[in-house]
Amino acid sequence: MLGTFGVTLRNERKQSGHTLRSFSTAVNFAISTLSRWENDRSVPLRADVEKLDKVLGARGRLVDAWETATSEGLPQWMRSPGALEERAVSIDTVSVSMVPGLVQSPGYAEAVFRAGRPSAPSDELLRLAQLRVSRYEALVKRSDPLVTAVFPVHALLHLPHAVKVDQVRYLLRHLERGRLLVYLIPDNVPVLSVSSSMQLYRLSDSKTVAASDHVTDNVVLEKPGEASTVESFVRDLIGLSYPRSQSGSLLEGMLHD
Repeated sequence: MLGTFGVTLRNERKQSGHTLRSFSTAVNFAISTLSRWENDRSVPLRADVEKLDKVLGARGRLVDAWETATSEGLPQWMRSPGALEERAVSIDTVSVSMVPGLVQSPGYAEAVFRAGRPSAPSDELLRLAQLRVSRYEALVKRSDPLVTAVFPVHALLHLPHAVKVDQVRYLLRHLERGRLLVYLIPDNVPVLSVSSSMQLYRLSDSKTVAASDHVTDNVVLEKPGEASTVESFVRDLIGLSYPRSQSGSLLEGMLHD
């Protein structure tokens, strides 16, 4: 962790003679908050860094370390999609083959896992489905980010009726809350620019971080320009999709198919 913002903060604090407790009193931040910063589990805002730098007499060294950490590389906590979900004020999630995992209903998630693990016992499939669905339920209770889901119409068609109805009702329920936006991609629109599911997380400090699903994991994209590229993909796909109102009407119509 040599050279990270957290290491620099810890070194500057120790060189100033402060313990975590005395430093907490001096800067009026909780010890737990300072500990998260020092261990690179979260990153303070610039105004907070300037305050820390002044109290420590670091003469800009702490600000320099913060600028490097936030411009040239992601801090450690941002490399976890789960941590990004928890801190996001909005999430764009795109899939070109199925309903995005974040907004899958219990019945749909179980069907997805059953297709991928045909030999797994039913109780294991149910457990995995419940874990997947609980992600969004936990986010709703924690911060309720605005979620935009973009996926093709065929992700809901040609399913067993019970699975389709379960998923459509789940989406409509969250649409009514006003914290979910759905854009359905028409079946006659070829999607050539996106080959895997992607997520775009917008954080409270206006930073945007992108991630992409791979065969075995969800990977945060850290190279310069990758987040803006994904953001461009999302905008393009929304432009190719049915408008929000029409997407909602299509979902309601599927309940009666």
